[in-house]
Amino acid sequence: MKNIMKNRNQPQHRVAVTGMAAVISLFLGASLAGVSASYAGSGLDQRDAGWGIEAHIERLTKDLDLDMAQQTKIRQIMETEQAQREAQRLETRKQINALLTDAQKAKREDMMQSRMERDLERMTDRLDLTDDQVNRIKALFDEQAANPAQPRAELRQRIASILTDEQRASLQNRRRPDCD
Repeated sequence: MKNIMKNRNQPQHRVAVTGMAAVISLFLGASLAGVSASYAGSGLDQRDAGWGIEAHIERLTKDLDLDMAQQTKIRQIMETEQAQREAQRLETRKQINALLTDAQKAKREDMMQSRMERDLERMTDRLDLTDDQVNRIKALFDEQAANPAQPRAELRQRIASILTDEQRASLQNRRRPDCD
């Protein structure tokens, strides 16, 4: 035990531990940021309320009896905040990509592909998607992967347009089971 404590005070050991911690943090951050950035909004992200701003405003209007002026101002606030989140997401992705090696980028791409497939399977099971819907949603996921600058809200809206009214209602009920 004394040798371990003694080694912890040596500069080389501290540099190695700090470097290892930095690599682990970078890898985990890159993995999480890359995966969520590319395929987030697949309809399974529990942090998103409803299918976007309009669904949120509808809920607030219902719960708080908002007037039209309040709805307009809240919509503007939410749209601005959403644009800022998208810009931050893209900047974070750009910074992380600059730090990754080619091997790490390839591994992250594999992870994103696996996540897309898993999300699509869940959506298929939970919403009883048709083969045509699965193919169309997969194409949207692929498009999102190829164009990460595409806003996630746009992806969610495009996915929603593929779903039936019943499927959209089912998805919203899964996300917000405590409401209604």
